[in-house]
Amino acid sequence: MWLNQLFTDSPINFEKRCRMRMKIGVGIMLLGALAIGAAEILKDRMPILYMEQGTGEFIPQYYWALGLGLMVGGLAKTIQNMRFLKNPELKKKGEIAEADERNRLLGLRCWGYTGYSMFLVLYLGMLVGGFISVTVVKTIMVLIALFALLLLIFRRILMRSM
Repeated sequence: MWLNQLFTDSPINFEKRCRMRMKIGVGIMLLGALAIGAAEILKDRMPILYMEQGTGEFIPQYYWALGLGLMVGGLAKTIQNMRFLKNPELKKKGEIAEADERNRLLGLRCWGYTGYSMFLVLYLGMLVGGFISVTVVKTIMVLIALFALLLLIFRRILMRSM
């Protein structure tokens, strides 16, 4: 299972991982292009799709910035992994850095701390959101529920696989 490759002491096939990251980078660039396409479509139709006052200018710019950011990020990740595959010295350094037990443990702890901190921030946001808008509270409640559900699902998957 792919989760075991990410989080256990199983050996890492660095070259295969780099190729997978390159494909993901291209996918992210395509999502960015899709967001920019959505911005162009919404630019002319925003007055028709009236949602909230002031969104007519903000939404197309938001999708443009989101799309551009995704495209740049995907391109950077793809180029980085291409460099790893083309340069044996860089490839060796990257492979050592990813296979190092200390780095893997730090990464796991970082994800753990970040995950629980995000859960706390969402909860605090839900408490404060009641003073802002019912829509904000409902949105954050859905996010918290999805976060908790994903936490439970992955816990069960990992318990079965380990």
